[in-house]
This record gives sequence, C-alpha cells and structure tokens, in this order.
Amino acid sequence: MDEVSATAQRFLEDRPTATLGTLFEDGSPQASVVWYLWEDGEFIISTVHTTAKWHNLKRNPRSSVVEEDTETDEMVVAYGPARLDDRDVRSRTRDLVDKYYDDPAKTDAHMDRIFATPDRVLIHVRPEKLITRRLD
Repeated sequence: MDEVSATAQRFLEDRPTATLGTLFEDGSPQASVVWYLWEDGEFIISTVHTTAKWHNLKRNPRSSVVEEDTETDEMVVAYGPARLDDRDVRSRTRDLVDKYYDDPAKTDAHMDRIFATPDRVLIHVRPEKLITRRLD
C-alpha cells in the first residue's frame, strides 16, 4: 500500500468510530461499528472472542474498514486481511480506550468492566488498499 497522506492520517487518528466489514460463512456481509485505534499504519480493534466479527475473521481474514464524516463528506475505505491477537491484550486495549476518555477514572472503570471476563482479543487490520474521498 502507498503511504497514507498526512490529512488521511489525522482523519483516521481523530475519528471516534469506524465500521468493520467481515464475511459470514455463506459469503454475505457482516458490519460492526467499532472503536478503534489507528497506529503505525493499521487499525487496532478490541473485542471479545464470542462476536460474529471474530468468528468470521478466524474463518476468513478478509476485511474492510470504513470511516466517514457525514458533515464534511470525507471518507476512508480500507481493505486488507485481519490479524487476530488473543495474547495479553490489556495494554493495547488501554491505549485504545484512552482515545475515548479524557478522565483516567473513566478509563479505569471502562477497563474494569470490559476485562471482567478473560475473553478480550484484538483485531489488527493493515490495509493493502486504501481509498480516500476529500482527504488528499
């Protein structure tokens, strides 16, 4: 994939949610709105291993991520294989959650809630193809 422009980089770092696309076993699309972190050229998404997106990606790693701002008509569509990570994911998940809270107490409370069970996992999507609109 070519270098991501500085404008697209900022857009992906600043936006709150994206839509992750995966494929059900029958090939039909499945979409999930997710919190994410854009870092080092990849999307990092925290989830649990019981979700449809996790099961779909275990079977078929093809994925898409769509990020848009409906007010400015800016958009990024990314395509690439997902890499699944079920190792110790707490610190990377904390980095992601920190994006959403400006209060460490709220981050701590959120982390306590989502790590109440040991089923947290990460999805990494490093785009092979990136399409932008109004960002270059």
